[in-house]
Amino acid sequence: MNTTRDSEIRVFLKQEISRLKEGALLPADVPDNMLLFDLNQDGSENLGLDSLDALEIAMAIERQLDISMPSQDINFEDFATVDRIVAYLCRR
Repeated sequence: MNTTRDSEIRVFLKQEISRLKEGALLPADVPDNMLLFDLNQDGSENLGLDSLDALEIAMAIERQLDISMPSQDINFEDFATVDRIVAYLCRR
C-alpha cells in the first residue's frame, strides 16, 4: 500500500473511531499507536472501544475499501491500534 493510501486509511479510521466515541474524541486526536480496546482486561490505557465497535470498524472498512472481512477472521491483535489496522490491511 502506498503512503497516500496509508494516510487516507488512517484518516478514515480516525473518523470512524471518533464517530464510535460519539464525538468525544476528534479524529485528529486519535493516536496511531494507542490501544483501541482493553485487550488484556487489565485496565491499561486505551480508547475504551469494545467488540461491537471492532465489528463496526470492520464493516466500515468493508464498505469504504471494498474488502471482504469475515467476522471470524477479525483478530483483536490486528485491530488493537490504528497502526495495526493499517498494517493488517497492507498484508491483505
